[in-house]
Amino acid sequence: MKILNFSKMNGAGNDFIVVDDLSGTQPTLRSEDIVSLCNRKRGIGADGLLLLQRSEDSPVFVDFFNADGKRGSLCGNGARCVIRYCFDNGIAEGDSFKFKFGEKFYSGKIDETGLPVFFMARPRKLKTGFRIKAHGSLLLSHFCDTGSPHIIINIEDVPLDSNNPHTGFSELNEFPVFELGKEIRHHKDFAPDGVNVNFVKLIDKNSLEIRTFERGVEDETDACGTGSTAAAIVFFALKKCEPPVSLKTKSGEKLTIDFEIIDNKLENLSLTGPAENNFNGTVELK
Repeated sequence: MKILNFSKMNGAGNDFIVVDDLSGTQPTLRSEDIVSLCNRKRGIGADGLLLLQRSEDSPVFVDFFNADGKRGSLCGNGARCVIRYCFDNGIAEGDSFKFKFGEKFYSGKIDETGLPVFFMARPRKLKTGFRIKAHGSLLLSHFCDTGSPHIIINIEDVPLDSNNPHTGFSELNEFPVFELGKEIRHHKDFAPDGVNVNFVKLIDKNSLEIRTFERGVEDETDACGTGSTAAAIVFFALKKCEPPVSLKTKSGEKLTIDFEIIDNKLENLSLTGPAENNFNGTVELK
């Protein structure tokens, strides 16, 4: 019988199973184990699983898996949960905490208000103002890779009726996030890996609303850290907002994206928002 110890955490509603294997005593997880654990009806239930281990070049190495059991790319809210977990459990000390997530090194801290802050690398790719054929229309879209690839769409640019391109959506709660998100996520232009899809409403120059369809989860999530970061960067590039940018997520929680432009380069990119440990437990692996 294999017993797994875990913590259930969430970052702005984006929820994760955190498995602390820094001691190297936890059972080895197979892909089918991760799928079972993340199942919301038969398992613990989560958008993904964060496995904390030691590596030759880092005291904390984060291996991230989506709910489909496949290894995922960078997860901003997951990283903030790791920062929260490591500070709460004495793994991280001092003003800043360095760790490895996937193939890259990152850092984080707890700010003066008690919120975890994740310091990110500048986006690997940014492209604005192209069209994607979806929803019976050619939709104005933007792309930003913040460690995970994201399509950003302003809901005002999506027609309510494909026969009348001049009437765009005005409210996110009326938007067909699942249907349109799934269509674009599997679009041939992003094959074979697919893309995350974010639908955004501009509130003012420092605030946005966002809903996200995430690959690997294959559904809308309550929040997406790398998606919120991508949206803030895109809307800044479009001269529609200025940092710091507050993004209201589906959960109602807010994420704050901040950065600076130094010598025409985006620097000091950070993602700040709530993260908490919901409960700890043990589960028997089948």
